[in-house]
Amino acid sequence: MSLVRLRVLFLATLIIIAAAVSPVGAQQSDFVPVTDAVLRNPDPGDWLRWRRDHSASGYSPLEQVNRQNVGKLGLAWAWPMEDGQQEQEPIVYKGVMYLPHSNGLVQALDARTGELIWEYRRELPEDAGSRGTRNIAIYQDKIFLGTADAYLVALSAKTGSVVWETKVADYQQRNRYTAGPIAADGKVFAGLSCNVGTLIPCFMTAHDAATGKQLWRRESIAGPGDPEEHNATWGGVPYEERKKGSFWLTGSYDPDLKLVYWTTGSSYPYPEILKGTGDGAVLYTNSLLALEAETGAIKWFFQMQPRDNFDMDHQDNPILADVEIDGIQRKLVFTLGKTGILWALDRETGEHLWNRQLVAHQNIFQYIDSETGAIIMNEKIIPREVRTSHLVCPGMRGGKLFQTDAYNPRTHTIYSPVSNECIIFEILPTEVSASGLNFGQIEHMEGAGGNVGRLTAVSASTGQLLWKYDQRAAIGSVLTTAGGLVFAGDFHRYFRAFDAQTGEVLWEVPLSGPVTGYPISYAVDGKQYVAIGAGEGTGGQRHIGRLYPELKAPEGSNILMVFALGE
Repeated sequence: MSLVRLRVLFLATLIIIAAAVSPVGAQQSDFVPVTDAVLRNPDPGDWLRWRRDHSASGYSPLEQVNRQNVGKLGLAWAWPMEDGQQEQEPIVYKGVMYLPHSNGLVQALDARTGELIWEYRRELPEDAGSRGTRNIAIYQDKIFLGTADAYLVALSAKTGSVVWETKVADYQQRNRYTAGPIAADGKVFAGLSCNVGTLIPCFMTAHDAATGKQLWRRESIAGPGDPEEHNATWGGVPYEERKKGSFWLTGSYDPDLKLVYWTTGSSYPYPEILKGTGDGAVLYTNSLLALEAETGAIKWFFQMQPRDNFDMDHQDNPILADVEIDGIQRKLVFTLGKTGILWALDRETGEHLWNRQLVAHQNIFQYIDSETGAIIMNEKIIPREVRTSHLVCPGMRGGKLFQTDAYNPRTHTIYSPVSNECIIFEILPTEVSASGLNFGQIEHMEGAGGNVGRLTAVSASTGQLLWKYDQRAAIGSVLTTAGGLVFAGDFHRYFRAFDAQTGEVLWEVPLSGPVTGYPISYAVDGKQYVAIGAGEGTGGQRHIGRLYPELKAPEGSNILMVFALGE
């Protein structure tokens, strides 16, 4: 057993003992509310929301840990987490870490040591199904949580006690939250996830941050009140039969434009011959929606994957950045999905600026117009009848799944993890499979040389590929810092720091299991920390792991690991 792992296990044991005797429900007497001004301009040491800031950049302005000294990173503390899917991201404010777990648990910890301050545990129904949640939000004096039984809950940031809770949907109709909300300008914005078998189109809502009252609701599927030409993309399928279109991941927010950006997923059944939509684009699935924060109205949208027959969700942390293009400063939004295409759009208008294929090979699109972004589908893979099979590259585990990318304003670069993977999809009758698919046969991708994991660096201005790092195991979410670093773990068990300019590996450490959490960086008392969750992994991670069966990694015992510079 490695020295690092022994140390992790020893610290975890100590922390479990400490947690057993810590005063649950203790109060932070000096809590300072998180205002809109604070959210607009976070303290460099804080990590205030999903991917740190309103722009969802995944960028930390801290530079104490840098290219010259990153090799001295060592374990500072560790904290055991709940069993279940490991995709959690903490937030940190003024020296306190707020950590979401699976199973409806949220804890406040001392971000210096991991000592427990308070915890909240939701009593979930036994039939609530998957109980994972990725992230939470902080605003004013509250922590906001989306739950597996489809509630939004506001907790006191001081004590963890419930301030309000609002039922948003019926979890027994296969609707729930898999990702947390964001909050700003007096509102909480949250996107619902809807599984195969749901009876409804999925939707986003905005709520009054003080009371939980619902202010607006916007479905991911074109329906009453939407333009006729958008409804026509459903090929005559009645509105009542249009289903799913999840908001699997959390979006971003422009407080100046007062626009919320969120990506949508697929409708079901997935094959168009089973949906009855013909060659319709089925709006607004697999799209980026720019919604007016006051009303929920669609300001503009861009569809990255029309005619999705294979559950090729486009889920992302849409990254907002001000970037110079052809000598002109533009307000951009970047987004990436399972197809492995990175898109750059004008975030005021939705105008397409550039796109870049990041995976080694794709056969979903025949052509993408470099000027307009208009897509022509590859008709050769479109299913025409059931009981046929189709090789699709990337498959539903490839491109970008639940991982997040990051933007570094110092290098003007987008760093993105993608997986070089294909799937042979079998088209099945809905009485055999409600989704219409069997997606069990996973394959290596042409041109990838047997490597599944890829980390790319792309110019935010031009879309030029600056460097790429390929390896056998799939790569997880990305953090980038002002110290010239890019951090990313892999689905085997390694956590690495890369040189942001060159892609060179500068530091790596094997952790306790698949690294499927979201990395963050924060500072307390002048000391910078890097935190990452590892352990049990996810269903998608296990599926893609069939492509590298020789890389054996233990699963279970979820743990948060926090690193800092040694002496």
